[in-house]
Amino acid sequence: MPILRDTIGTVEPVNSTVMSSEVTGTVATIAVPDGAVVRQGDLLVSLDDRAARAQIAKDQAAIARDQATLDQTQRDLQRAEALLKSGAVDAQQADTARSAAQSAAAVLEIDKATLAADQVALDKLKIIAPFDGRLGAFQVSPGALVTPGAAIVTLTQVSPVRAAFTLAEGDLPLLQDSLAKGTLTVMLRPAGDTNHALSGKVDFIDNAVDPASGSISLRATVDNPDGRLVAKQAFSAVVQAGERSGLVVVPTVAVQPRQDGNVVYLVNPDDTVSIRKVDVALRVGDRTGLTVGISAGDTVVVEGQGALTDGAKVKPNTAAAPGGDQTTPTPPADATAAR
Repeated sequence: MPILRDTIGTVEPVNSTVMSSEVTGTVATIAVPDGAVVRQGDLLVSLDDRAARAQIAKDQAAIARDQATLDQTQRDLQRAEALLKSGAVDAQQADTARSAAQSAAAVLEIDKATLAADQVALDKLKIIAPFDGRLGAFQVSPGALVTPGAAIVTLTQVSPVRAAFTLAEGDLPLLQDSLAKGTLTVMLRPAGDTNHALSGKVDFIDNAVDPASGSISLRATVDNPDGRLVAKQAFSAVVQAGERSGLVVVPTVAVQPRQDGNVVYLVNPDDTVSIRKVDVALRVGDRTGLTVGISAGDTVVVEGQGALTDGAKVKPNTAAAPGGDQTTPTPPADATAAR
């Protein structure tokens, strides 16, 4: 039988980021509407980039100018080296030409570095989605002045999501063993939704117990392709922490609680009833697993136990409803049995 634990929890996004600007600027355009589903790399907001583009143009012009200077100094150096070989100029003049060429090359590298830095500054005027997700409502509008760190819009990953919940610390060894085996799973239903269930695999157990509640936190990753689950949403969940074998499984209605424990009404081979004390290991819906009291193949009464006493006579009813044989007590009283 599966070992199940009921709990409640909340949905947490795998990724959620408040988008903001790294620089001060004026909002030029908002590229997508509130609540849009976006892909990684999509443009969300553009800031006024006229000054940045003008600086880029200036950098490109400086590169063209200093490239021409470098070309000229390299030609001068070639002529100086040729004249040096013929003895027309001395070594100092050749060294001067070489230094001029090296200086021009260094200036050109500075220009390129300046262009790269200004290109980064230009890119910072565009707010780009860092991952797939869904937007909230924009906090700005075109024409607004934004400053570094000011919230523009929140982007939240839709699928997968994390389901966060807690269980009693007494289950920790069981949970750890099941996690190691890869059999620790959860089935959850959003609050108020009885028609849809989502499943996921538990992949995280916290490294500390909460002493105030005596519970341990867990988290599962759940696919959410239709976006049914949203961040901070509550849910009810059933956690399966492995399985337990070696149980005798009976219908749950066959187990009767009493002050001194649980009992079942066992039908003996001579069609008399014996009241047997049993130890309940697990209850899962309409099935209960027992460890002590009866054996596999025994017949137990599942209906009308109140009309029976220890040693009462019953007779099988072969016209049983699906799920078990029926018996009729003697003297007459209603009782149903299952094997």
